[in-house]
Amino acid sequence: MSQNYELALYQSIQFLYLFHMRLKTICIVMLSFMLLAFANWPTVTNTSTQKSYLQETATTNLNTPNPEVFTCQLNNYLSQYMDRSVKQGIKPVQTTAGLRRAYKAKKLVLVEANEGYVLDEFQYSYAFLTPYAAQILRELGKAFKDSISNTHLSDCELIVTSMTRTHHTVSQLVKTNKTAVRKSPHLNGNSFDFSYSRFATKNALNTDELRYLQTTIAKILLQFKKDIKIWVTFEANEECLHVVARKGV
Repeated sequence: MSQNYELALYQSIQFLYLFHMRLKTICIVMLSFMLLAFANWPTVTNTSTQKSYLQETATTNLNTPNPEVFTCQLNNYLSQYMDRSVKQGIKPVQTTAGLRRAYKAKKLVLVEANEGYVLDEFQYSYAFLTPYAAQILRELGKAFKDSISNTHLSDCELIVTSMTRTHHTVSQLVKTNKTAVRKSPHLNGNSFDFSYSRFATKNALNTDELRYLQTTIAKILLQFKKDIKIWVTFEANEECLHVVARKGV
C-alpha cells in the first residue's frame, strides 16, 4: 500500500513538473512574439501620407490674397513712358550684329540665370540688357526669392520669357502675335518679361500655390513701380508681366 502511494505521488509530481515546463515554454514563446511585434510596431506615419499632410498644411498656411488686387495696378501704358524709355536705353538695331557692337561698347551686358529667376528659351529676343535693367532684374529676383524663402515653395523661381529684340525679330514676332508692337521698349535693351502662368519648380503647383506665387511677384512689381524703379504692365491675354527699367521720374 505504501509503495503504491509513493508511486502515485511520484507520478503526480512528475506530471506537475512536466506541465510547469510546458507552460513556461509557452509563456516564453508568447512573450517573444509580443516583444517582436512591439519592436516592429510602426513609429512614424507612412511617408506618402506624411508628405501629403505636410503639403496640405503648408498650402493652408499660405497667405494668399487675390492677385488681381495687385495686377490691376500694374497698368502702365506704352504711351506713358515710351519716349522716356527710349532715351534711357540703346538705339534699336537691325540684327544681332548691332547687339554685339552694343555689347562690346558696354552698353549691353549678357544676362544669365541668377537668384530667383531662370531664362526661358527665347525665340524672338536675346539675353542682353542695359546694365541698369540687368540690375533691376537681379533686384526683382532677389526680392522674389526672399519673399518665399520661409515657405515650402522656396525652390520656385521666376521665368524670364523675353529680353532685347532687334528690328528683324520684331518683324517676325508681329506676324504671329497680335499684341506685339513694332515700336517696343524691348528694342532699347531695358525691358524684360516674366511669365505669369508658369514658375520654375521641381514639383507641380496646385491652384493655391500658383495663386500665392502670382500674388507675390505682383506685389513686388507694384512696390518697384511705386519706388519709381520700373514701368510695368500686366498683359492678361499673354499671361505676361512686362517690365521696363526706369531711371528717375
